[in-house]
Amino acid sequence: MKQTEAILGDMRFIPLKGVVLILILILTTSRVHAQYALGATGQMMIPTAEMQETGTFMGSANFLPEEVTPNKFNYPTMNYSVDMSLFSFVELTYRMTLLKMRTYNGRVGYHNQDRSNTIRIRPLKESRYFPAVVIGADDLFTEKATQYWGDYYGVLTKTFGFCKGHQLAVTAGWYFHQGNQPAFKKGPFGGIRYTPAFCRELNLMAEYDTNGWNLGGAIRFWKRLSVHVFTREFTCVSAGLRYECTLIH
Repeated sequence: MKQTEAILGDMRFIPLKGVVLILILILTTSRVHAQYALGATGQMMIPTAEMQETGTFMGSANFLPEEVTPNKFNYPTMNYSVDMSLFSFVELTYRMTLLKMRTYNGRVGYHNQDRSNTIRIRPLKESRYFPAVVIGADDLFTEKATQYWGDYYGVLTKTFGFCKGHQLAVTAGWYFHQGNQPAFKKGPFGGIRYTPAFCRELNLMAEYDTNGWNLGGAIRFWKRLSVHVFTREFTCVSAGLRYECTLIH
């Protein structure tokens, strides 16, 4: 609890202009499924091959326990991010993750931030018989020594409807390493997402992200604000908020 309070207390250095920008972007919205913990399109920790409509903006803030972060982060932390789909087949994400460090006077706290990014491109859109295909890169432009989230990946997603409106999305992909401190292991990942017909704003998810199993859900309020909570194998809890809207029609 003290660690969590310390994180929240040291977030005062986050640029005020960035927070204000996220709060004032109140425009029309589109339905999206985000990679909640990292601010891009996907489930909780894994990406999917789904993409947003052209002009979709997402802004998010998340609490990340030690169990779901790269080895560099041997402590709980938080991130905040902005995401923009320039076109329906290109998506860009920019995120900041709080770093704990010791200052010159010996004070330990969250006095620095790790900058990372995600680029996603969809060469194939989902059709009746074929899944969508997306290729992506995390931490592409960061120095190799600090590519804490660095990975390349390819991912497929297929959505199935059943029982008069219920929906199940199935995702499978593969991580390829980039940098010397990748967040995820090289190899397969995958997950499922269930959206009930009686509540389209609710998503229940289960996934394997190469490091472990995650189980959780997300729900959207007032068409623009989403809240998500998930657990890594019942050892910890991660949670966050996301705002979404359409900037360009």
